[in-house]
Amino acid sequence: MKEKGTESLKKTTLSQEVLQAAGCPEETIRKILQEKSDRCQCRCLRQYRKELLANFYREQEKLTNVDYLLYHLEKRQ
Repeated sequence: MKEKGTESLKKTTLSQEVLQAAGCPEETIRKILQEKSDRCQCRCLRQYRKELLANFYREQEKLTNVDYLLYHLEKRQ
């Protein structure tokens, strides 16, 4: 018994459009599309994901700091 959506996932091919929709920069897209094996493409995508996550955490920390400042400024009012 196949899981719902599994068939469409198997048919998904990496194209420039799909990678752009995922937010990949041009350099990353070029690297991924140059790779011939799924394993190498996965490695490139995992590296990009790792970079996205690191950026996310940096931005999250900034947001936390802004919230902290707002809290203390509003508390003084």
